[in-house]
Amino acid sequence: MLLQHIAEAAAWERARATGFYDRSTLGASIEQVGFLHASGDPDQTAGVLSAVYAGVTEPLVLLTLDAAVLYRSGLRVVMEPGDPQRPSGEWFPHVYGGSIPVAAVAEAVPVVRAAPGETVASTDAGPETDPAAQMMDQAHLARAIDLATVNASTDGGPFGAVVVTADGQVFQGTNRVTTTNDPTAHAEVTALREAGAGVGSFDLTGAVLYTSCEPCPMCLGAALWSRVSRVVFGADRRDAAAAGFDDAEFHGYFESPDRRGIMPVEQQPTGRATEPFTAWLANEARTGY
Repeated sequence: MLLQHIAEAAAWERARATGFYDRSTLGASIEQVGFLHASGDPDQTAGVLSAVYAGVTEPLVLLTLDAAVLYRSGLRVVMEPGDPQRPSGEWFPHVYGGSIPVAAVAEAVPVVRAAPGETVASTDAGPETDPAAQMMDQAHLARAIDLATVNASTDGGPFGAVVVTADGQVFQGTNRVTTTNDPTAHAEVTALREAGAGVGSFDLTGAVLYTSCEPCPMCLGAALWSRVSRVVFGADRRDAAAAGFDDAEFHGYFESPDRRGIMPVEQQPTGRATEPFTAWLANEARTGY
């Protein structure tokens, strides 16, 4: 389960100094309320930001909590109605047992909001972006970059990816090409494989793929085949090329026919080429994808 909490930046800084975070929600402590208010998916987090923190001008931080560390610390997560008077309404995760150890916070990302009366425009000059949605994008992209940075300092390539499904489940992957001798084990492919296995489906419609670097053509193909709804990346193909990776050249392979000399691809005429498709169409028990 995704566990996130919106904190005032000043309160989070105090927590880093003391080792424990003691706020439950805006204007109330865990001791006063009895538990920490959290969100279980991106939509809930965005809703809390809009409903509870809309008038707050002080800096905010989005905290992502590690449930395993919470449990090891003697805390427990309980799903309860956001409004006790409406048990049939939306339910939220509440963390009981006391203050939250800073060690249980896996990630802390500043919340970027528009000024009153303004909107935050997307970087591609497309439709205007909801500040809450942009906050979630930044949080997940930061996680992908962190994964890539750690992987680069150990035994893998400098690439990380996160898949967030439509219902808020989070799956991640890193580049494992050199450690597994699998040339297809790019971070995006690894994360998509984890997501497919995790949700029990090859169709990831509604999911978002966050990746530390612009996907190569293979990974873009994998994202298209998985039916993810959107891809968000950090560094681009030129940044990858500067670090010694061939992404820019491979993109050029598809964009410029005169560069096909990198690897010739040709069709060999044969009368049997469509036999597999004939067998596929004849199989009434086939699973389409």
